[in-house]
Amino acid sequence: MSKNDSKILDFFSKYKNQPFEFVIVTDINIQEHPNYYKAIFRNIETNLFHSTPMTPEMMRYKYKVGHVYTNGKHVGQNKTLLKGEFFVNINTSIQLMELSDIIYNESNFLSDNDLKESFMRQYAHVEEQDDCTLVIPCYTIANRFYFISSSMKHAIMSSTLGELYYEGSFRNKTEDDQTVVKLHIKRKAGKKDLPFLCRFIGSSFARNRLEYVGNQKSLSNDEYQPIKAQFPSRNAFNIYASYIYIGNDRRGKPKYLVLNIHSDNAPFGFDKVYYKQYSENVDPQDLDPEEYIPPKKSKKRFKRKKPKRDNKVYTGTPSSDYAKHKLYTHTEEYYNNKVAVFGETLYKEGEAEPLNKHIPGKIGNSFEKPAADGDKKLGETEQTNDDKEANKEKNIFNLENFYQFYEALLTFAYVEGSELVGPNDISLIKNNKKKGNKSKSKKDGDDSKNRRFLFGELSYDQKAVYIVEIEQDDSWGPSTWIFYTDESIEPYTAHNMKSIIEHYIEKDFNYKELTKYVSDNYKLSFERKDHKNGDLDDDSIERWCESVLKKLI
Repeated sequence: MSKNDSKILDFFSKYKNQPFEFVIVTDINIQEHPNYYKAIFRNIETNLFHSTPMTPEMMRYKYKVGHVYTNGKHVGQNKTLLKGEFFVNINTSIQLMELSDIIYNESNFLSDNDLKESFMRQYAHVEEQDDCTLVIPCYTIANRFYFISSSMKHAIMSSTLGELYYEGSFRNKTEDDQTVVKLHIKRKAGKKDLPFLCRFIGSSFARNRLEYVGNQKSLSNDEYQPIKAQFPSRNAFNIYASYIYIGNDRRGKPKYLVLNIHSDNAPFGFDKVYYKQYSENVDPQDLDPEEYIPPKKSKKRFKRKKPKRDNKVYTGTPSSDYAKHKLYTHTEEYYNNKVAVFGETLYKEGEAEPLNKHIPGKIGNSFEKPAADGDKKLGETEQTNDDKEANKEKNIFNLENFYQFYEALLTFAYVEGSELVGPNDISLIKNNKKKGNKSKSKKDGDDSKNRRFLFGELSYDQKAVYIVEIEQDDSWGPSTWIFYTDESIEPYTAHNMKSIIEHYIEKDFNYKELTKYVSDNYKLSFERKDHKNGDLDDDSIERWCESVLKKLI
């Protein structure tokens, strides 16, 4: 966790064990890095609003508007939050509007007058569509298309995009009916930022929209002010978003306020990116990046289920479900951006190695693979208020933390998938070989606690891939199960995975025996991947994703 993100942790530390709904963000510090938003949280128990600084990049993977957090960890979401797919950017000449001109008194989801006034002066992209009016706040657009990472945000807000790449190294050409981009990047650039960076370099339209965001700091001396941002594409495209109903428009059609854009298929203008990353003292403009063979594009596309739009006005009124139940939200789906990114990092002998150095094929396996009966040394510390429990040493990976790993996996090029299913319960299964032992189908050996698992389905390199994450305890080591087969084979479901897990427990298989069993009975190949169990930092999660995908090629 970076020092810039400590403010939000300090906020939750101040209100330990209290549930907060992330309601909205208002102004952004336009003048100074790290450009904090004013994030508005509501205490579910007291219904009081609190404002705390939050960096924009924290909203990409950690905190989502409309969701509930206790001690900084996700525990639920507002019951009126909807998710769906929309076709947007049909007219690129739409002028931004203040929310006060769009949202009237019929919406009362911000009861605090001062906060409501601050929110209403924010700007939004507004589209009147056939069946609804979409209101997309500029912070939502900025977070998805501009503030991709801390380094990208800094380059944009300081008007120094050149700090991420070597100017003059950008090349764009057509190869085998595909548009291929080649680029030399500096050590500050994030590899996941590359398609977005190349969009801003190669498209004058996108570059103008980027400069529009960055130039706002010169138009006012105010430290905090509303952010203004527009889509960086000339073309219409789909977004997958969470939103709320805020009343009807002048036609009697529902108005939807888009809180988070989870995915999009806005075109980048190219198909592949080849890059080389160099340390600061090297200027390699005359060297061509090496070319790599990309994975084959999947033929299968997952269908999204559209939620029922019950047109219940969002008020943010706390529900008793917040305090009584832990709600498990499905991971947001991500569109395949159809851009393959390939490259490596180089540095001269004798120089200090870059921070983002080339990852050898075996990196990410630094965590020792657990034995079939688990490894007590792997996992993160679980905190509790129970005195007896507090005295027990626990190093267990939290199942809900896996959502971040899976969400990150779906952002990689050529990966297309559905949202996680679960948690699903595993039935009580006795081990035939060790009948006197407690069943591994029960968490902590407690017959009242069914062990659970998460199930995700995706396609990659023309393979159908099934991801299974099983709940951990002292007897079950932390690793993700990965099954894959040709994508033409009839797809498997969470029910099939449940049967495989239960058979594994019943027969007391080792992993070699499990591999043979699923190959013979399901025509599935089997792999597993350990994951980091402490802080869920971006670098560790990204390396985990890269390692998973390498297993599938």
